[in-house]
Amino acid sequence: MPERAVPSEHVSRRRLLGGALAAATLPLLATACGRAAPADTGKGLTATDLTGKTVELPRPARRVVTIPLPAASMVVAVNGGPEALAGMNAASRTAIEGSFLGTAYPELLKVPTDVAAAEFAPNVESVLALNPDVVIQWGDRGPGIVEPLRKAGLKVAELTYGTQRDLESALTLYGELLGKQDRAARIRRDMRGQLKRLRAELPRRDGARPSVLYLRGAADGLHVGGKDSYNHFVTELVGGRNPAEAIKDEQATIDVEQLLTWNPDIVLLGNFGPATPKDLYDDPALRTLRAVRERRVYKVPLGGYRWDPPSQESPLMWQWLAGLVHGTGAPGLRAEVASQYAFLYGTKPTRAQLDTILQLRTNSASRDYADFGH
Repeated sequence: MPERAVPSEHVSRRRLLGGALAAATLPLLATACGRAAPADTGKGLTATDLTGKTVELPRPARRVVTIPLPAASMVVAVNGGPEALAGMNAASRTAIEGSFLGTAYPELLKVPTDVAAAEFAPNVESVLALNPDVVIQWGDRGPGIVEPLRKAGLKVAELTYGTQRDLESALTLYGELLGKQDRAARIRRDMRGQLKRLRAELPRRDGARPSVLYLRGAADGLHVGGKDSYNHFVTELVGGRNPAEAIKDEQATIDVEQLLTWNPDIVLLGNFGPATPKDLYDDPALRTLRAVRERRVYKVPLGGYRWDPPSQESPLMWQWLAGLVHGTGAPGLRAEVASQYAFLYGTKPTRAQLDTILQLRTNSASRDYADFGH
C-alpha cells in the first residue's frame, strides 16, 4: 500500500513464515543466510547483495548513501558510529529526530536527505554530489529506481526486506561493505539467541491466543499489517494471533466496521504517524472495542529506530511484545535496552531516556504499563 508522506518500510516477499523462522536456527558461520562471505579478488572488496548481484569496492566503504528507510540506522549500528553515513532518505531522519539515536549522534541531523523523491526514486545529481562509495537501494521495486544510479557510475547494493532472513542478510551485507563483519556477526548472534530464549521460555497456550492487531499509526487511516508483514511474524513468535492474517498482502487499509468486527484484545500503534492510545480511548466510535474497553492499546517504542519494522533493535521489540501478550511485563527489558544500545550506539540511555524510548508517558493510561517503568 503506497504511503506518500512516509514511504512503506516493507517490500512484500510472500515467503512462508517457516522459512523466516528457520533462519534463526542456522549456525553462525562466515556465510549468512546462504550468501557468500566477502572475498578479496585482488581488486579490493567483493560482496553479494540481497538480489545476488556482485558489488566490488576498492576498499571498505567510508561514504554510504541509504535510500530505504531502515538502512540509515542499521548502517550506523553496524559501523559503530555515524561517520560512514553520507546521505539518507528524509523519512529516515524523521525517525531520528527526537529519538535516542539523534541524541547519541546529533551530527546525524545534519546528514543530507535530498537523495530520493517519492517512492524511493533517486535524485541522482544529489547522490553524485555526496561522492558515495556505495548506494543502498531497494532491489525488488523494479529497475527504474536502480539503473539511473548505475548509469551515473555509482556502485549500488540492492536490498530485499520484510522477513527475518532478509534482516539478517542485510546486516551481513552492511558488515561486508563497511569492513565490520565482526559487529554484524554479533548483532545476528544476539538476535538468534533471543529467538531461542523466547521459544524456550514463553509459556505455551493450550487455549485461544490473544489477538494482537498492528496499526501503522498514521493519522490518515487504519493501516494494518497483514500475513506478509513482519508484524505478523513477531505476533506469532510471541504467542499472539494476528486478526488480519487473512489479508495476504503486507499492508491494507480497513474501516472502523472491520476493526470492530475483529475486536482485538490488544492494539499496537506504530511510529509512522502521530496516533496514540488516547486517540483511540477518546473516540466514541471505538468505545465498544475490546482493546479500548480493557485499556490495552499501546504505542510501539521508538529508540535508535522505530521498533515496528525489522531492524537491529527487533529483539527488543520481541521482548516488549511478549510482555504485553502474556501480561508479565518485560522483566529485564530496560537493562537489555541499555546493554544493546551501549554496543549499537556507543552510549547507554539514562533512566529518563529509557522512559521515553518505551513510551512510558504515552502509554501511561494503558493496562499494566507501569510495569515497564522499572
